[in-house]
Formats: sequence, C-alpha cells, structure tokens
Amino acid sequence: MARRGAGTPFLLQLSLLLLLHLGGECGPSWTLGCASVAVGSPVVPLGSAVTASCTIQRELCRGLEQGKVRISWMLDNELVAGSQRQGPGGTEVSNLTLPRFNHTQARLWCCVEWNGTKQRVGVAEIKAGYPPAKPLNLSCVLNLSDYGLTCQWEQGTDSHLPTSVVLKCAGKPRPLPEGPRAHCSGCRRSRAQAVTGCTPQGGHSHCTVPRRLLQLYRQMEIWVSATNALGTAESEHLCIDPMDVAKLDPPVLQSIQSIPFQTDCIALAWDVARGTEHMELQCELRYRAPEDPAWALVTGIIGRAGTARRCGFLFGTQYRFQMRCRRSSASALAYWSEWSPGRNYTTHEKAPTGKLDAWWGAQPAGAGGRLEVQLRWKAPRQREANGRVLGYRVTLSPRRRGRDPPTVCNTTYTRCNFSVPAGTRRVYLSAYNAAGESAPTEVVLLERKGQPLAGLRAVPGGERSLWVHWEAPLAPVVAYVLEWQRVTAEPGHCSACWQMERDGAATTALIQ
Repeated sequence: MARRGAGTPFLLQLSLLLLLHLGGECGPSWTLGCASVAVGSPVVPLGSAVTASCTIQRELCRGLEQGKVRISWMLDNELVAGSQRQGPGGTEVSNLTLPRFNHTQARLWCCVEWNGTKQRVGVAEIKAGYPPAKPLNLSCVLNLSDYGLTCQWEQGTDSHLPTSVVLKCAGKPRPLPEGPRAHCSGCRRSRAQAVTGCTPQGGHSHCTVPRRLLQLYRQMEIWVSATNALGTAESEHLCIDPMDVAKLDPPVLQSIQSIPFQTDCIALAWDVARGTEHMELQCELRYRAPEDPAWALVTGIIGRAGTARRCGFLFGTQYRFQMRCRRSSASALAYWSEWSPGRNYTTHEKAPTGKLDAWWGAQPAGAGGRLEVQLRWKAPRQREANGRVLGYRVTLSPRRRGRDPPTVCNTTYTRCNFSVPAGTRRVYLSAYNAAGESAPTEVVLLERKGQPLAGLRAVPGGERSLWVHWEAPLAPVVAYVLEWQRVTAEPGHCSACWQMERDGAATTALIQ
C-alpha cells in the first residue's frame, strides 16, 4: 500500500506532462474541471456580435496554483483577443466580444498558458443563421383512394440552423365569403380548437394528413409552420374544404358516333370514374385532328354521366377525343382530373365541294385538227375534300341526270395531258371520293392575253419561302397565276410549280 501511494503523484505528474506536451498551440483540453466558459447565446443571427467569458479556478488546475494565469481564446483555429481581470474568490476571468460572428458553426476555446504552451481548458459551441424563411406556394390535393390530404410547399432560403417544419390543420374557421378558394391569413378559430397535421420526413417539403384528422365537406384552415432557435415563420393560410381539392380519376369515353341527318355533328357517350358516381361533375371535352395546331375545347358539360354533342366537324377526318372532370360544387380553383385516355373517331365522308384551282397550256396536235392540252390543278383543301380523294375526272361537258359525259381523263394525279377536238372551248374538272363527286369546275380553253406585269421581283420570306411582288396592271384583274421552277445544272430537270391568287387586287403573294 505504501509503495502504491508513493507512486501516485509521480504518475499523475507524468500524465499531465504528456498531455501538455502533446497539446501544442492550444492543444487537447484538460479534463480536471478548472475552467468554465459561458456565452451570451449559443445561437445568434449570422453576422451579429457574440460575447463570452472564461472563468479559471486556480486551485482546481494542478500546476497553476502558483504564478500568473494567462488566458487566451481560439475561434476554431484562429487566435482572438479578449480582456482579463481577477474575479472573486481568487478566480481569473477573461471576457471576449466578437463584433461580427460570420461562421454558421464554430467552437470557441478558452486556453491557459502552462510552461510556455497554450492548453484548452474549456469550450463553447456557437451556431449562427437566420430566422426561418416563410414557406411559399402551399397547395394540397385530396387522394380519393384513402382520403388522405397531401400538401406540398417551398421552403425558401436555408436558415443554416436546425428547423422543425409542421403542416398544421384546424377545423371550424369563420365562414368564408363566396368566391374562389381563399388564402386566409386570419381565419378565426377557437382557442380550444384542436390543431393537428403532419410532419414531413427526411427534409422533404410535403406530407400527408390522414383521413381521421380531416373534416370533409367543411372548411379547414391549413398552413405550414417553420421554427428554429431564432423564430417562427408561417406560410399563407389556406381555407379550404378538403373535398374541394380532391383530384378525381378521369371519366371513361364509351362511344362516339355521327348523328343522323346532322352530317357534321357527333354524339359522345361517357361515364364517370369509379368512386365518383355520387358526385355532380363539371366536365370538359377536347378534340383535334392530327394537323390541327391546338385542341378545340368544349366546356360546361354538367352531370354524372351521359352524352355530349358537338357540331362543325370536317367530313372524313380522324379526330382524337379526351375528357376531364371535377366536382361542379367545388370552387373555381379546384383540381381537374387528368385527361382521359384518348379515343379516335373518323367522321363519315361527304362528296367533295368547292371549285378546283386549275391552270392549262395547249398546242395543236399535228394535222389531225386536234388540240393537245396540258391541264394542272390543285388538290382540294381538307375542308372541301370531305374525306380521302380517290381521283379526278375531266369531261367534255358537265354531268346531267341520267347521262355520263365523255371522259378524257381519269387520274389520281393533279395533272393530265389529253387531246380534244380543235374547236373545244371548255372542259370540266371534278374530284371524287367514296361518298360522291364534286360539282364540276369549268376550265375555259380560251387564251386571252392581258398586259404583262411590271416590277416583278422576289425576296426571301424565310428559309423555305419567298415573297413575290408586282405592280398592278391598269386593266381589271380577276386572278393571278404564279409559276416558278427550280433551275438545276442539268438541262431538262426543271420542276415547274404554280399557285393561283384569286384576289385580283393583290400585288404580293407568299410562295411556300
């Protein structure tokens, strides 16, 4: 026992010497409890002042019982200066003020000098940041599969501090004025009114309030609260009936058909999605042909299921139809369902209508007294084709009841060369599809030479177009025909194109 007791001071001294030797500049801290560090606040606004004090109790620090105690400070690895004074009861006190604390997190060390080295004897951890930012763009959707209310929002800028975020819900707010769903920053509720909600997990900005915490078909107040050590921020408060933000499944398109005796109209039968049979719905229908630049929209379809009628469709054209719905009793800002899966329908055909733009050239065909005609025309536009054009017919006279006129050309192309008797002054051109034939377009084979156009010029209208300009002639004009061709390096490979401008007052035309 005597030998062990005699060795204890030596072992303690050796341990202390090893500790001080390994410490270096403000090295490892003593664990003897001879110092205490106090800060004004462990969490401060970023860039604000920090105050701290370090108190050394000399008699508790072995080796410092005699001599002057020198206290210094380290902010992480940076030396900072403080003041020192003698405190009550033989203590030494150092006070420190950092005018601007620009770290989001740092350790403030209190050090003392012993045998020419600085040793850490106390520490305080300080965090800095900002009050939480106001959560923005709060929105909620009610899932009809489990009637859970999922809300999401944007957190705003990082506060650099641990922040707790909670989505809060309260029922029975004050009655709302009629109109769209309100952002209500001051919904009145009883102090005894329970506030429930959910807490997002994993740093996400969304969470789901279960059905048991909701009041369906009644107004509820919903908001997001963010809190850290420097304050609390709340989002705008939503005052909504959870059913108003229910996102329904899309309806089902059952059938589409043309309406008899209304050849440009269709009737569309539809049914509601499962789970929405008890709701009064407001629905929209949209449709488009493949070449249409945008959807045509039909609004104001009310009911639980039924038919929707629409007219003005092109004949022989394939359309794609889709439908969506929402609760008709909900506010104007309620969610629409997704658009239903598309359903295609091709309207029935009708005989082509309108006149065909035609252009011709002619020359005598030898000694037989016949005329060789080169006739060209433009395919009818979709609105006039009324379906898929199967071909074109050129006859020497118009059709009459019970009589088929002589046909000189029947082709699927938009050009035809044929010969006619030299005295022929007119031919008749028509287009036909599966539903019938158009009224004939009269082509007069009589060459009338007018005045030549002056000032003809062309300028680029884009990568694939030209603007053609000319001066108007003095004589009245019914229409213009523009003809152009690509000139290649090889002779005989020029492809002629043309178009007709029916506005006799025009002096410009765009060639695509």
